[in-house]
Amino acid sequence: MNRFATLIDALVFMPSRNGKIRLLADYFATTPDPERGLALAAMTGTLSFREAKPAAVRDLVMTRVDPALFGWSYDFVGDLAETAALIWPARPGVNRPPPSLSEVAEALATARRADVPSLLEGWLDALDSSGRYALLKLITGSLRVGVSARLAKTALAEWGGQEVGEIEELWHGLAPPYLELFAWLEGRAERPAVAGTLGFRPLMLANPLDEADLAGLDPADFRAEWKWDGIRVQVAGGTAGHGRLYSRTGDDVGGAFPD
Repeated sequence: MNRFATLIDALVFMPSRNGKIRLLADYFATTPDPERGLALAAMTGTLSFREAKPAAVRDLVMTRVDPALFGWSYDFVGDLAETAALIWPARPGVNRPPPSLSEVAEALATARRADVPSLLEGWLDALDSSGRYALLKLITGSLRVGVSARLAKTALAEWGGQEVGEIEELWHGLAPPYLELFAWLEGRAERPAVAGTLGFRPLMLANPLDEADLAGLDPADFRAEWKWDGIRVQVAGGTAGHGRLYSRTGDDVGGAFPD
């Protein structure tokens, strides 16, 4: 969790897109499985914990801090995870190492809602403020570090020496912690097989041509279609009424169009 926290801090204060890509690529190159795959899932919004809710964080902090003080602090800071990370009074004498990202993910994946506060309490006591912030951002599902799913895939592609379109085509056929994906990018395994899944196929986008380019093109070799205003959507059809809708960048937008 400390290494993940260091990455989160670095991404927050890195204004450059290329700088963020370098930070991500370095993290993927130096972090073992399954930690890097879980971090990737957290940043791309594919890692969630059903029983861990922001209300549990708020209630837990108020067992250690005066509720009025917490309320004033929260109003001033404006972010639950940051407020809790800074105000949390660690209990002296805690004798346990900081949790790893995989420990947190595995425990929360099987925890009941009633178990979450005791798990959080032990982890918060073992972490420093940066680690607590990363942990709580992970749980509340709002990292907000300026990394989109597309940017994370671009970092993977540049680090692994592949086209980003290849990553996008595989993405929805794989699941965290993406062991097959990292093995392929490191040259330890063949390209993951996702045939038969409702995957995304990178779209062919329009590119401008110079007048000199037109002379070498035969219209008989091409097809044309009208380009309408609105959003471009790709439909992935399945069997028994199953299907998915993707945006042009490969995000699953089916939830916004239930019909």
